Amino acid sequence: MRKYKLAISGREFEAEILEITTETARVVVDGQEYTVELKELGRKPISMAPAPTPASQPPAASKSQRTTAPAAPRSDGDSQSVKAPLPGLIVDIMVNENDAVKAGQNLLLMEAMKMENQIPAPYDGTVKRIHVKKGDSVSEGDVLIEISRPPMTTL
Repeated sequence: MRKYKLAISGREFEAEILEITTETARVVVDGQEYTVELKELGRKPISMAPAPTPASQPPAASKSQRTTAPAAPRSDGDSQSVKAPLPGLIVDIMVNENDAVKAGQNLLLMEAMKMENQIPAPYDGTVKRIHVKKGDSVSEGDVLIEISRPPMTTL
């Protein structure tokens, strides 16, 4: 999958994402494999635990099985753009402009590398603009949907 260079407390690490779902991600950091539990979409507090041994890992998913690929949000004032996490084809759009959405709700379905990927909302908000239509080909980083956040209030 994708490789990254991370800087944590001034130390550099090489990381590779092996697999990602709505609940977990399997990553390799400096040669050590971890299963990362995704606690919340949008702002993602995470916990890292060493990956299970190969004998205890579940069988690999079939190519036709759906996965969820978190879209990279981009801040734009009171709204954020949900971007394509990888190149693919838009198969279905599950929301309309002005729809209220909840964090984790599926916004659209895209096919990438012969797998269908559900793209979830990174946070609660309202669909401000849909930039793609069914059948569109998208590149990694293309803006798919803009979601506006409700105004912040204090207690």
